[in-house]
Amino acid sequence: MVILRRIGIALLSVALLATGAVKAASTTNYSDQWWVASESGWGASVLQQADTLFIDLFVYGTDGKPTWFTAAVYLQNNAPAGHVIFTGDLYATTGPYYGGAFNPGAVGTVKVGTLTFDADTVNTATLTYTVSGVQVVKNVTRQTWRNENIGGNYYGGLVYDQTSCVDAIDNGHFEVFGMLQFNHLADDSVTINAQITSGTQNGIPLLVPAGLLFTMSGKYTQSGHLGQVKGTSSVMIPGEPPDTSVVNLFEIERSISGISGRYNSVDDKGGCRSSGHLGGVRR
Repeated sequence: MVILRRIGIALLSVALLATGAVKAASTTNYSDQWWVASESGWGASVLQQADTLFIDLFVYGTDGKPTWFTAAVYLQNNAPAGHVIFTGDLYATTGPYYGGAFNPGAVGTVKVGTLTFDADTVNTATLTYTVSGVQVVKNVTRQTWRNENIGGNYYGGLVYDQTSCVDAIDNGHFEVFGMLQFNHLADDSVTINAQITSGTQNGIPLLVPAGLLFTMSGKYTQSGHLGQVKGTSSVMIPGEPPDTSVVNLFEIERSISGISGRYNSVDDKGGCRSSGHLGGVRR
């Protein structure tokens, strides 16, 4: 029963990972508008496809007039722990007047330097670029335009690893599935209710007790297009005391097809630490 309580905690947190969301194959999805909040007026548009970022820099030249540079930067395999780094060449582009007929032959590109996007968290990065020998270093964050509402009903699953449990039998690799209901109110408070229907631990089926109830509540915040819910969860099995955990759901992405994200949690009683990925298909 203890194992299933751990599963409930994880699954309810897991409800937030979207199968239908646009997500990079190998890293966090860095697609967003990035900026320095105290320097409104310039920025970087980032579009990710697999291990490649296409970055548009809109800045100002020595004459104070708007200018822009572009770079395709590629994931580096030798990044230090805790960093995800993309590097590539930076180009300036010229072309025909936008108000006239477009002549592809009039488009010209010149390499002016390099650009590195060094993400140290899901929502923060260091942007370093050079233009004709002039180096610029900026600590950037995702820019938020409007919060999503993640409310809805989903059928989903969670794959996670659990460690540090007082009772070693609760440690292991889990895969669980169930029906998930997200309630997202106007004040950005979120409540999640889960009905777990099946699960495995290290590939062995787990017995789901009758009457198991799982709930989580917390506050929704958003950075760029990625959401986060920090809060507490409770798993209740008839005849047993409730089991509570502190839960952090992050990298939440919602699409027309479903919802996705990552999570970690710490159990209040058993000391279990869980982390994993989750996904839910819209019902």
